[in-house]
This record gives sequence, C-alpha cells and structure tokens, in this order.
Amino acid sequence: MHRLISAGIAVLALQVAAAEPVCPWPEAGSQQQRYHQQLSCYDQELVKARRSLEQWEKHHEFALQQHRQRTGRPAALNSYLSARESFKQLKEQHCRWQYQLQLPDVQAGAALYKHCQLQLINQRKVDLESLAAQ
Repeated sequence: MHRLISAGIAVLALQVAAAEPVCPWPEAGSQQQRYHQQLSCYDQELVKARRSLEQWEKHHEFALQQHRQRTGRPAALNSYLSARESFKQLKEQHCRWQYQLQLPDVQAGAALYKHCQLQLINQRKVDLESLAAQ
C-alpha cells in the first residue's frame, strides 16, 4: 500500500510541475536578455535534475551489483547499464530533432532543447524513484 501511495505522489508531483513552466518566459528586458535569462534558468535546473538523476542511477546500480554478488547472475545489472546508455541516446536524439525544427532561430531551439532534456530527465528520475519503492 505504501508503495502505491508513494508512486501516486510522485506522479502527482510530476503533473503539478508540468502544469507550471519551470523556466517561464521572462517579462522584462529585450528579447536577447529574455532568452539569456531563460536559458540560464534551464541550465540551473538541468544541473539540479542531472545530479538527482545520477543519485538514483547510482542507487540502482549499487543494488544490482549487490544482487549480482548474492546470486552470481549479472543479467539484471547488464540490462540496467544498457538501458541507462539507451536512455542517454534517446534523450539526445529526441531533443535534437526538436531543436532542429526551430532553426534558424538558434535561441528558441536552445530553449526547447533544454526544456526537452529537463522533462526527460525528470521523468526518468520519477521512474527510478518508483522502482526503488517497490
């Protein structure tokens, strides 16, 4: 029961976060200054999100290494490591095509790229958190 409640809270938190833009378009300044402010905000949020995701990735890797040591079966750890690399590639490719759609507006593309990265990282973190609760 506790696991279901934790998973539900995590999903609700993500939905609330999705309803409110993390780095809204600034209201003051020239367009160039606004882009700079927004991109700076995304950079700060990405640092925090990557750090948090990395902690959950290490948590799962450690647990899977212990499982491998106890059982002598490395399959789960190997699959996890492969999935982690696949996620990195997916994140890059998925956000890159969205960036390219905005060209030649490089600044709009950069903002969309960073927003995309932030969304995917946060979703992956929620997924790993919910798996740890099981």
